[in-house]
Amino acid sequence: MQESLRPTPTPKILAAIVATIALLFPAGLIGDEPAPSKSLEKSDGENAWKEGVGLLSGLYLYQTYLNIGLLADGKAEKVYDEKAARAVLATVVVPLEKVDKQLEKLAATPLTASDREALSKIRSIVALLQRQGKELTQFWDTAQPSDGARYEATRQEAWKQINALLALDKK
Repeated sequence: MQESLRPTPTPKILAAIVATIALLFPAGLIGDEPAPSKSLEKSDGENAWKEGVGLLSGLYLYQTYLNIGLLADGKAEKVYDEKAARAVLATVVVPLEKVDKQLEKLAATPLTASDREALSKIRSIVALLQRQGKELTQFWDTAQPSDGARYEATRQEAWKQINALLALDKK
């Protein structure tokens, strides 16, 4: 596999993520629509919930992405043995299934078009991270370059979508 292109999570990057997410949902993905009628206006409490869910979702996706990559690198450098790497990877990837089920329930509730779009983007990244974990396991199972290339392509696509969701390149 190629040398990792994954960014190092410096304090500056993490601060940018937190600041971006805090701004993203009230001013970006969940704020693009014209002002709703009085009957559709959301309370400050509901907006705070949305912002909180958005912040936690974005940070969770970013952290999951980093964890998968760190495990891949750690196993490649023999920091983790086979059994430990697989066990830790499972603790990172398996919860994504429950996260997606909860997001699916949220999608079934009344949402604005921009809220629905933001939720769809988040769920798409969850699916990519699940696929990335499966493809990493496949690569570990076979050690075939084609499986490594597939994992790497998915990893890069996941980063592209996380980067776009969190607007990291705009900071």
